[in-house]
Amino acid sequence: MGAYSSSFVTNPKSDIAVASISHPSQPNWITAHAIATELSIAEVERLWLRFEQMGATRDGLLTPQILASPALSSDVFVKNILKCFKSSDGNVSFESFLRSLKWCESQEMQVKARGMFQMLNNGNPIPKDIFQKILRRIYPEETEEEVKRITDVFFRAVDMTRKGEIDESSFVHAVLGLPRQRTQSVLSFHILPERLRQDVHNHLPEFSSQAAFHSPSPFVSQVPSDNILREVAEKIHRKDWDLVANRLGFFSDDIDSIRSKNPDSTFKQAFDMLQTWKAREGGNAKASSLERVLRNAGMIEASLVLAP
Repeated sequence: MGAYSSSFVTNPKSDIAVASISHPSQPNWITAHAIATELSIAEVERLWLRFEQMGATRDGLLTPQILASPALSSDVFVKNILKCFKSSDGNVSFESFLRSLKWCESQEMQVKARGMFQMLNNGNPIPKDIFQKILRRIYPEETEEEVKRITDVFFRAVDMTRKGEIDESSFVHAVLGLPRQRTQSVLSFHILPERLRQDVHNHLPEFSSQAAFHSPSPFVSQVPSDNILREVAEKIHRKDWDLVANRLGFFSDDIDSIRSKNPDSTFKQAFDMLQTWKAREGGNAKASSLERVLRNAGMIEASLVLAP
């Protein structure tokens, strides 16, 4: 994950940083971060609460002193994750915290697996003794013999070069070789749990039938254009688009076929799936139907592309 930190760590002293135009004491603190990170107000509010619980200062920072506290440094996994969020001054800003968690939510499975590897041994190949230490942290109740047995089994299956260490490509290959549905459920991360995302959707004024400015759009009864489907694919391809496909009537063989046509691009896979659904359903491929499927699958952001 450390190798990707440049994509979400923001220098709080730069001109483009939210901290340069706002402060936790100001009323636009949450709104400014929502605009800058393209997260919802509800997501930013939830994460600000968590950030405060971690010990953020009045200036909205996790300083090196706070990061060194037992609560944040005693667990090696937590310590390594937070290390990836630091800016050049050693602080973790709220904006970097938001952008990093958005990264965790939006990236596809292969990138997340690479990020995991980066945290396990600072991006270096993992020898057997380090892997055993990792397993002891994960399975503290297991005996030393069982930890060694699991390590031996894992290395026999993954260490194809027999060098006694696991490199990044071997680790990622092993993760992607696990049952996809189980792996996806483990690596799936949502800033707002599904129930809360649904509540936010239901209570937004623009989706309320009681809203004074609300008027039903004829768009929901139309067949979505390829441009709209492209927007939807962009929002779901890094997530469990299989779930959407299942709810649109695709079987496992159909999904495997779509994947085989575009093995290197999850975006093309998701877009191909949506285009195939549109062609199959013809005039019945309504925007409202797809919006409902996306919403029920917990992909609220994608459903908003099609909402009235």
